[in-house]
Amino acid sequence: MHLETDFYICPVCFRVCETESECHQHKMILCHAGEPGDERRKPVTDHLGNPVSRAPRWYLEALGWIEVK
Repeated sequence: MHLETDFYICPVCFRVCETESECHQHKMILCHAGEPGDERRKPVTDHLGNPVSRAPRWYLEALGWIEVK
């Protein structure tokens, strides 16, 4: 079964919508969270496995802070 994992999120208040919208006078960011178990749902780690951020990879990719895999 394929689940819909794309959604829009406000990086200021984390409001989530299924369709493109505005929040805090800017467009919300499109996120691709991946299927359950996808690596993008896990926090980013360095080459030794230490956490770099508590945020999941999909969020950091959506903000453009890290490269999309």
